[in-house]
Amino acid sequence: MIAKLVRVGVGAACVLAGGNAWAQLPQRLSTVELAPFAGFQYGGGFTSASARDVSLDAGLDYGGMLDIRIGETWFLEALYSRQETALGGDGSPFEVTVERLMGGLSEERGDGPTKYFGVILLGATRFTPRLREFSDSSHFTVAIGLGFKHWFSTHVGLRAEARGYYVRTEADGGFVCAGGCLFVFDSSGLWQGDFAGGLVFGF
Repeated sequence: MIAKLVRVGVGAACVLAGGNAWAQLPQRLSTVELAPFAGFQYGGGFTSASARDVSLDAGLDYGGMLDIRIGETWFLEALYSRQETALGGDGSPFEVTVERLMGGLSEERGDGPTKYFGVILLGATRFTPRLREFSDSSHFTVAIGLGFKHWFSTHVGLRAEARGYYVRTEADGGFVCAGGCLFVFDSSGLWQGDFAGGLVFGF
């Protein structure tokens, strides 16, 4: 009985020691990180042709980030996202696709397998009506985000973040236009945001 307890104790000590040693080893810094994601996007308001306020419905968005390391804590980041949504609040919903293509810088901090990061991005947001007779509309966009990565190994981890977007528009500019415009921007910009997460792969 005593011998068995000794063996169990030695085994547990070895596991703990191995875990501590692994945590103390310097992690290999990945050169490229790829992170597909899914999330929840919300925000964005317009004025309809009938002078009523309408807004983009909140819902699922998805896409991916590509990060290329340019320093010990700095990355160049590219983002693509897409949301299938609708303009509600004025009768029947008007279906719209919202897409973003952006690039910028990300900085991460933290020791061990968990890293915290901030990111700033510049790019464009495109609103595309799902009726072909109406044209799409693209607008300059600025985004900031905060989040974390937790690595399960040197190649696979979890990434989650919150992002805010400012989409630059022209006051009284049109949206969903074909001759006339069904909706207009009621200010010089609109705010959107999302919460997203998914796996991150390091190479």
